[in-house]
Amino acid sequence: MRSRFRIYLIVPAVLVLMGGLFLFFRTVSASPSIDQNLSSTPAPDRPGPVPTVYPPSQADNGAQVYWGTCQDCHGNKGQGLDAAWRSTFAPESHDCWGSGCHGEDAPDNSFILPEAGAPALAGPGALPRFSTAFELGAYIHESMPFFPTGSLSEDQAWELTAHILDLNDKGNPEMDLSGTNSAAILVHQEAKLPGTELPGILILSLFLVIAAVYISQLSKEGTTETRRGNFFHHLHPATIPEAQSKFNFTLGAGGLAIFFSLVLLITGALEMYYYLPTPGGAAESIQVLTSLVPYGNLIRNLHFWSAQLLVITMMVHLARVILTGAYAPPRRFNFLLGLILLVLILLLDFTGYVLRWDEGIRWALVVGTNLLKTIPRVGEGFYQFVIGGAEPGAPTLIRFYAWHIFGLTLAVAGITVWHIFKVRRDGGISASPPERGEKTKRVPRAELVSKEVISMIIAGVVLLLLSVFVPAPIDQPLLENGALVGDSRAPWFFLWIQETLQYGNPFLWGVALPLAAVILLGLLPYVLPNAKKEELGRWLPSGNRLGQIVGITIIAIIFLLTLLGWLS
Repeated sequence: MRSRFRIYLIVPAVLVLMGGLFLFFRTVSASPSIDQNLSSTPAPDRPGPVPTVYPPSQADNGAQVYWGTCQDCHGNKGQGLDAAWRSTFAPESHDCWGSGCHGEDAPDNSFILPEAGAPALAGPGALPRFSTAFELGAYIHESMPFFPTGSLSEDQAWELTAHILDLNDKGNPEMDLSGTNSAAILVHQEAKLPGTELPGILILSLFLVIAAVYISQLSKEGTTETRRGNFFHHLHPATIPEAQSKFNFTLGAGGLAIFFSLVLLITGALEMYYYLPTPGGAAESIQVLTSLVPYGNLIRNLHFWSAQLLVITMMVHLARVILTGAYAPPRRFNFLLGLILLVLILLLDFTGYVLRWDEGIRWALVVGTNLLKTIPRVGEGFYQFVIGGAEPGAPTLIRFYAWHIFGLTLAVAGITVWHIFKVRRDGGISASPPERGEKTKRVPRAELVSKEVISMIIAGVVLLLLSVFVPAPIDQPLLENGALVGDSRAPWFFLWIQETLQYGNPFLWGVALPLAAVILLGLLPYVLPNAKKEELGRWLPSGNRLGQIVGITIIAIIFLLTLLGWLS
């Protein structure tokens, strides 16, 4: 029984084992043999995704965009759609036109490629139609990719531009391209950025300290009988009433105005070496000055902020004269000279604002100049005289440049000298006469010079801090002159006029109202009561109370409208 049981157990197991071996060898024999002599179709050698770099530069981000959007047509290295690059495609896609993808019968979700193929983006002869990175970036944003056209964001367009420059060994990883600096970067030349501006800042700081010590020392020496004084002394009378030297009365506004004017003159002369007064070169030259010229950004910021601080200083000076009644006879005419100076300085600031010739000046170029047309009878002729034609263009820029560097500058310089001369002739700033039998307490001019120097040093520190930490406004080059786009706004000192224009007639609110405000301020010493002699030399004299109310009301309204325009 046991032997029979073993036979029954072993025989099926042997049969199962033999059947398994039979099936195994049959499968092996049925498998095709690999002939090493036969050549297989090579797999396309296609570059994989670009490795992620951290932290990525703008060009690194552009490489990612390029790989996903541009590489198929322009090559992995910007070589273009040449035969070598097409050979890496799948066999059925070697002919981009014959395959039906990009020929004349291209489907709706594709595009037609020119027979010459997509152009090379890197190498000798590449990008011949572009001279600056701004032109290249603007073209990419507006016309690329082929499908769907214009689908790239502005940031992606600048990232692609940076990557293409990098493919041509013309990029600089330290600069992030944008509309405010790309016009300074040449496509076919390597961009060399200037070094840090810290040495220049330290030199200016040291200059302020040395100048303060030197002028203060001269001021002390000028009080002796053996010294004849110096240039700074001769700008002032030999002695002045003590009241005229008090900072809490003068606020140092006159001296600060001279200081900011000198800074403007020096920095403006330096900027002239690089500025090109042409529509195609103005904004580009400013970007070159800001981005590529050593200390150019610092010089431009100093020029901009000294201009803004000069306007503020002049407004403070005007308010001080009104609130102290200092325009009383014999200083009425000098008050008019100061008011004319304020208007000319505003025009200087306005013309300098337009000289940027970028997208940020559209309000000034369109609305500001079109206000001239609203003047009855003479408006159209006056507009063409100022603009140089029927619409803004190259003549506009060259005329504004001429007025800025010559006409208005010469007028401001001449009237400033006249104004200072009148201050000397009128016995200095206003002060109350001495009481009968009492001598006026006077101080040497050196004391006034010392106080002015201190105020200039403080102003210089503020100016330097603003120039270092708050850059002057800059925008992409102006492409079209015709219409307002985006959030176009007036320069801050004319925001109040922009705000009034929404109330009605442009001539009434934009021309007549500002002109009336200036005329009304000019008539204060001639029409309204003036401060009495014994009231001069102090704040808020009762004699010209009505003039104070009218003048400060005008200034306050301008300030509030400016604030509203800024907030809106």
